[in-house]
Amino acid sequence: MNEKQRIKNCIQFRETDRVPWQINYTTEIAGKIMKSLKLSGVNHTVLGKNIFKYNPLDDYFGNHITNLRNRAVNSVKEVEPGIWSDEWGVLWDRRIDRDIGTPVNCLLDGMDLNQLKFPDPDDPSRYLHFNPAIEAGPHRYILVKFSYSLFERAWSLRGMENLMVDFIQNPSFVHELFNKITDFNLKIIDNLINFPVDGIYFGDDWGGQRGLLMSPGTWRTFIRPYLQKMYGRAHEKGYDVFIHSCGNITVILDDLIEIGVDVFNPFQPEAIDVEGIIEKYSGKLAFYGGLSIQKTLPFGKPEDVRKEVDSRLKLAGKFRGLILSPSHDMPPDIPMDNILAMLETIKNQ
Repeated sequence: MNEKQRIKNCIQFRETDRVPWQINYTTEIAGKIMKSLKLSGVNHTVLGKNIFKYNPLDDYFGNHITNLRNRAVNSVKEVEPGIWSDEWGVLWDRRIDRDIGTPVNCLLDGMDLNQLKFPDPDDPSRYLHFNPAIEAGPHRYILVKFSYSLFERAWSLRGMENLMVDFIQNPSFVHELFNKITDFNLKIIDNLINFPVDGIYFGDDWGGQRGLLMSPGTWRTFIRPYLQKMYGRAHEKGYDVFIHSCGNITVILDDLIEIGVDVFNPFQPEAIDVEGIIEKYSGKLAFYGGLSIQKTLPFGKPEDVRKEVDSRLKLAGKFRGLILSPSHDMPPDIPMDNILAMLETIKNQ
């Protein structure tokens, strides 16, 4: 059984020879690990442009998933020291967080959507890195990542406070904005038919450590209808649907199942009762994550890491439906000894 087969069987709650795993990482810790292991990446270029950098960490970790971004590799650019512009024109301060950052401008300071220029979903450069990445790991499950898929894209354009007020004061504007973002995503989903894609990973954080950032009613009114369109289109094309939302969003897990989610990530043990939720949703919803990046991995000892990994493997053996992984991309404060303890315990299952 190869990596792709394990992921597919896991999602469908069928037996696997081993619990599948995925170890994702931030740019900063990847550099540290590769330096420690004396590894180096390989650049793939087209017409003189770097379109894909093969990272040997995926082989070293034995990762089961190849993650593809739904944007051109060179579409995010540093416009001044520490400030990066994305393909929408949002400026992100990455002086502390080198991978994501914090928006520092507001493209939608009013409610005129004509002032907003959408990226081109049909631009061939958006997909140039797909085939090299797929060819580098044809045995892996191919997952296209739609980061900032709806709510996050809206607040990055409008501003978080403004959008929260708009839910109450300007609901028709919110629906118009969400509808346009959804149409943009649907066009990209349609274009994926040109590639051997297995699943789509929709990123859209709705939660904090203790619950939703908004009421369940607000989520169901403004967000659920558009998710249902996107998830439905993905299923029409034959793709599994992954959703990433940080925090405790257990109050809407049943909603997510109803509208077609197959896999929930990041499954944070600090925010969600891992054992209770796996048992409750066994056979209905698969999970991806489960290893603590807030406590055990950064602050525990190697024996603590081994114990936590063992406990998750036992849960997966009992209830199935778990892709074992750190609950988010590994941040730079995780000691190398703990990474090696995690990896050794996973591989020795």
